[in-house]
Amino acid sequence: MEMKKQITNRDLAAFFMEKTEKEEVLNALFDFFGFDCMARCGIDPGKLDARISEWEKSGYSDTELLTEIIGLMHAGKDTVGKREKALLEEIRSYVTKHLEEDISIEETAAALNVSYYYICHFFKQQTGMSLSTFKNQKRMEKAIRELSETDKKIAEIAAKCGFNNVSYFTEMFTKMTGLSPSRFRSETAEIFFHSFYEYEDMLLAAQLGGICFLKDVVQQENNDTVQKYPLFEPEEGFGFLHETAIIEYKGVLYASWYNCPDKELMGYTPICGRRSFDGGKTWTDMEIIAEDKTEKILFCPPVYGICEGSLYMLVNEMVAPDHMHALDLYVLNEEPQRFEFVWSRPIPFKLNTNVVTLPNGKLMLPGRVAKLDGFPNTPAVMISDSGKIDAEWRLVKIAENGDLPDGKKLVHPEISVICCADTLYMFNRDDQRRVPLVYISKDFGESWSTAKAHDIPYVSSKIYCGTLTDGRNYLIANTDNFDRSKLVLYLSEKDTVCFEHAVVLFDGKAEDMPGVTACHYPAATESDGKLYIIATKNYSWSRRGAEVFVVDLEQF
Repeated sequence: MEMKKQITNRDLAAFFMEKTEKEEVLNALFDFFGFDCMARCGIDPGKLDARISEWEKSGYSDTELLTEIIGLMHAGKDTVGKREKALLEEIRSYVTKHLEEDISIEETAAALNVSYYYICHFFKQQTGMSLSTFKNQKRMEKAIRELSETDKKIAEIAAKCGFNNVSYFTEMFTKMTGLSPSRFRSETAEIFFHSFYEYEDMLLAAQLGGICFLKDVVQQENNDTVQKYPLFEPEEGFGFLHETAIIEYKGVLYASWYNCPDKELMGYTPICGRRSFDGGKTWTDMEIIAEDKTEKILFCPPVYGICEGSLYMLVNEMVAPDHMHALDLYVLNEEPQRFEFVWSRPIPFKLNTNVVTLPNGKLMLPGRVAKLDGFPNTPAVMISDSGKIDAEWRLVKIAENGDLPDGKKLVHPEISVICCADTLYMFNRDDQRRVPLVYISKDFGESWSTAKAHDIPYVSSKIYCGTLTDGRNYLIANTDNFDRSKLVLYLSEKDTVCFEHAVVLFDGKAEDMPGVTACHYPAATESDGKLYIIATKNYSWSRRGAEVFVVDLEQF
């Protein structure tokens, strides 16, 4: 039997030197070995760096030296698991903690016991930027916070950010932000720079301009009076639930969502629903409202609307996750208590909230649009000029496309609107940057301002907002962190968009919902002095249910 030849380190060295440009051999080897070099207990970074330096001096031509380098890399080979994430965070943390010091990359690598060459390669591969660029960006972040939050002199700020030369600091700051430190301070005085902003978020917020919705001190309300009722638990058949909707109609609460067997938008994906006759405490058996058993069409998400005494439901058809194929309309037949199909239209518009009735009598659907069967990344609204849900809807784009001014694109730009007097405020989720956005319309949605940054600290999840019958406005969102472990209800003063109260609906640290790690994608409806809020709850990334929060508005 013929024995297969074992590939040696020298064979690898010869192969890479033959097949790769000599200046790229090192990067190719790091890629080849993946992240195994992060198993630092098995590698001598000083020895590795010394051999690489010798090899570079040889003009990248010494095969024996390269063979030895590969041997050192092999010594560090290990199963990495979460090590790449841990190392990246270790590098970020070390650089951030030592911004005031003039520490070189070589010193950083030595402090972390990592090869200098590898740390440069690894950081660039993971982040798309060099370590020196990252360090300068963190210095600019700190400088911007010092400029916006203190009245310190420029020289003092320069020193705190690791610059011994004020002129060089000013030169660098101007090059990276487009403004001198003093001009940046004066021209961004109204901008709120959230604690979770990074360098590019700060630049985008400064470019957009700002608007404030929060009082100087937002009163944190006790949520002991908020009632919580389970609506759906992950179960055999449907382990995944998402994008819920809720409405009150003739004394009954209607809730709906889309289900999947195991994972989001994979396999059989129907629209399901339940009803409650006792204010959310108990719910009827689940019913399937829309489905395609062939699994070619996915349904997502449902929203409700009431018009001329009838309850309607609109849902999206998709040919793939978030690829819009059609908009479908159903109406409740009250005799058999069943939603019945009305029409389907090839409108590539993804729904975000229940139907909104405008002061001019027209109806509005906030959402986002794309080409047919495409991914929707452009915020837009649908308007019914007749004020009827089953009539024609026309599209108005809020933005011309999904581009941000810094060249990034909006991703999942889910939107929700507040109508205050004659002004519409359309709040926009922003995933590519961490900047909370709002668009403003003075003509009931016919035209919109450019996006503005603002001070409500919602992050990386759907927002839901509206107006209560007493004239107050509300906004529900995940705030402060990116794991969606905190869901907050904001309440404004009457007839304003100045939010003065904050009610924490869910806080993962409180452990009042055992096993739930996140609570997100809220929707809401008001009835008889109570705000009924429905939200998706995560037990793990692939197991999701739904919870209903009942807020007695007289308590706040």
